[in-house]
Amino acid sequence: MIRIFLAVVLIGAAALTGCNSNGNKNANVTATSNANKNLDFTPPPPVKPTSTLDPNFKACNPYFPLVPGSQAKYTIVFSSGLVADANVVVDAAEENGRQVFTQTTQIIDKSGGLEKAETTVRKYICDGEKVQLIYEFINNKVADKVNTVDTQFRTTAIMMPSLAEVSKSGYTWSYNFGQVYKSPGELPMSPDPIQITFDVQGQGETSTAAGKFKTLKVRRKVGEIEVFDYFARGVGLVVRHSGEGTRWDLKEYSGLTPVD
Repeated sequence: MIRIFLAVVLIGAAALTGCNSNGNKNANVTATSNANKNLDFTPPPPVKPTSTLDPNFKACNPYFPLVPGSQAKYTIVFSSGLVADANVVVDAAEENGRQVFTQTTQIIDKSGGLEKAETTVRKYICDGEKVQLIYEFINNKVADKVNTVDTQFRTTAIMMPSLAEVSKSGYTWSYNFGQVYKSPGELPMSPDPIQITFDVQGQGETSTAAGKFKTLKVRRKVGEIEVFDYFARGVGLVVRHSGEGTRWDLKEYSGLTPVD
């Protein structure tokens, strides 16, 4: 179960599984029971971008626009019934002579029932129009239990191919990674290497609280786990839903401009 939990966390569809042997609260509770639990939960302050927006900045790929100073906010409804807010900010800096984009995603339990606060830091570089993931670290706090996941890429991790490639319905790509899972009081766990596979499933139109967008649909798979992402040019991810029922919906954004 740990392997499944780690894979799901990485592909952005994590529902709280209750697999932690330290006794994390089981996520198979309803939103109503969440609301009746710890109402004294104080969420951490929201993350904010530190970079200044440049109106002339051009992202290397409009479907994955890493715009320094930008921010996107989502509502997440987990399959367990937990409702959370996600806040995604992007910054950029020179590292080892290349421009590196840092994307910080903060997920906070909105109901207070599970006291969930998760922060994921990812770093990307651009190779022409391709967006490559080079670093990922997850810090997941549920009540008073903290787990971390450190991802180690075994092959080049392309998150978004070139425009010519994603224009082909059925286009596929993949990468392999390992993970180190740490929980206080336990030895680190390193499951077997995992492969994540992507395929383009065409274009369409998607509606969210932030508006209606023309989108590119991409499926991601780890084993039998499936996640469907919908990307809008100039905005990036607007909807994500997984086979087990978790759903992300964009509710507002700043520093990003939709492109027809």
